[in-house]
Amino acid sequence: MDQRAVGELEVELDQNLVSELLEGFEIRKKNFGDKIFFYSPGFKHYEVEDFHVDSPPKFVDISVTGRNCELMCDHCASKILWHMIPATSPEELVRVGKELKRKGIEGVLVSGGSDKDGFVPLWDFFDAMRYLKEELGMLLTCHVGLVDEKYVEGLLRAGVDAVLLDIIGDDETIAQVYKLPHKSTKDYERSLSLLKEAGLRIVPHVIVGLHYGKIKGEFRAIDMIAKHEPDALVLVVVMPYYGKARFQLVPPPSAEETARVILYARRSIPSSPLVVGCARPAGPERVKLDAYAVLGGVNGIAFPAEGILTFSRSLGLEPVVSPNCCSTVYSMVFQTMNP
Repeated sequence: MDQRAVGELEVELDQNLVSELLEGFEIRKKNFGDKIFFYSPGFKHYEVEDFHVDSPPKFVDISVTGRNCELMCDHCASKILWHMIPATSPEELVRVGKELKRKGIEGVLVSGGSDKDGFVPLWDFFDAMRYLKEELGMLLTCHVGLVDEKYVEGLLRAGVDAVLLDIIGDDETIAQVYKLPHKSTKDYERSLSLLKEAGLRIVPHVIVGLHYGKIKGEFRAIDMIAKHEPDALVLVVVMPYYGKARFQLVPPPSAEETARVILYARRSIPSSPLVVGCARPAGPERVKLDAYAVLGGVNGIAFPAEGILTFSRSLGLEPVVSPNCCSTVYSMVFQTMNP
């Protein structure tokens, strides 16, 4: 490893941890080659010294509940919906889809707030989603909560390209943070099973530090996901300032703690793409985390910190910049391996 590149990041890395993470780097290299993907989806403009996207936005997020969320769980309190385009009826979703298509948008993520049983209420929207997919030719992904058989049938009818869902590996976290005391990890495992058995492409997410900044159920969540051979796995880090008052008082996990989760995930799913998603703290910790992530063998990072593209090149990697959502890594990885 080129120590000069590390020095240029202007952060101090834990060298013992770096030595551990290089196992993940070798796993990634063996299974995926040298390309690494950096994403800048269209919900915000992002540019640092060695990273920018020249093309206009190609991918945006839509919320079928607007800014509303029945659940109002502690870690987000609906704020994650605020950057999404509202489309609160099927007719509005079709209208928004047509308008986005005219503007050159090629793909959408359809999501929304959760109901009090942990479902994102897409039931009435599946036919409209199918219109976006079939008539407008859009890449169609959706971020859901829990699912049941009927919900999965709707996703199949809509023809979604990929299903994203948060997986929680601790019952106490489900009850306290997500406000779902009547649900358990078994419900999340069942959702994974139903989606996988239906033949849908699954891109689970794990939120590191979800239990009020502590590492609690993340490793179990990864174990649950690994059993279902995901098409990709996205890791994000809890951002306390999004949440309710109790959340805002706790610090997020350190870059080192999160790096160990990344390495565990890389070991657990060596043949599936692994990415670090949009949500994670800013500042020097972000630089450290992104450097650790590259060393730990991720396939991609959304909104990389300044210097990370240069750092990845110093490790012999080939950066590829994309305006798409990082969840689409499953297609980009294998396209570049099998042109």
